[in-house]
Amino acid sequence: MITPFRIVAAAGMLLVTGLFTTIGHAQNADWQPLRDDPQIHSGLTVIAVGRHIQNVCDDIRPRLVRAWNFAEGLVDRAQDLGFTRAQVEAFIDDRTEQERYGAVMRQWFAQQGVDASDRDAVCRVGRDEITAGSQIGRLLRGG
Repeated sequence: MITPFRIVAAAGMLLVTGLFTTIGHAQNADWQPLRDDPQIHSGLTVIAVGRHIQNVCDDIRPRLVRAWNFAEGLVDRAQDLGFTRAQVEAFIDDRTEQERYGAVMRQWFAQQGVDASDRDAVCRVGRDEITAGSQIGRLLRGG
């Protein structure tokens, strides 16, 4: 059974390591509503960016309960669109989706004027997000 914590963890792994398998092209076409939904897209972007920050920065940790609730909201949204938890899990585990959200995460950092591989810059952005109280910052806490 997929849990919101699994979504948070998988989304981060999806974006950082790219270790999951491809489900298939027919399934990918079925996921277009998930790709096109602004709430799911922005939510997965928030999770991806936050997960990257916490993985890179030793002094930044996730707020697990908030992250859990946030991820559960994304599952609920996907279910409103007619997807099951198993389908959401397959979407999160899909290599193509991982690569796509990896690019989205890198683009988000680029829009902030930061290279996602620059540890100091990523951590600075993370601390700024926490201070600003952005959605990303609300899912994280400083050292």
